[in-house]
Amino acid sequence: MRPTRLLLAAALGLSLLACTQPQTRTTTTSSPQDLAYCAKLSDLYQRYVGANPGSTGMDGVTPDVIGGEAVAKCREGDAKASIPTLERLLRDADMTLPPRS
Repeated sequence: MRPTRLLLAAALGLSLLACTQPQTRTTTTSSPQDLAYCAKLSDLYQRYVGANPGSTGMDGVTPDVIGGEAVAKCREGDAKASIPTLERLLRDADMTLPPRS
């Protein structure tokens, strides 16, 4: 077997092995206040900034993956990772941020 093929076979084997290993999910704890603020930011982002895939006016618009990921993380309870991203996206869109409780 050629060295190149051997390396490719080894890389493929390692990637397949990595896919079969159980994934450990790190849980982060966010305060109720952070979760509530994150929910407000997510709502504003989805309503005014992010593309709504169900809207007929958004045909052909590419959704913002970074914003979508931040909203998803917020829903999963990871407000610490989501809040800075959502704040930045809202500020970039000239939106006023809601007061933080």
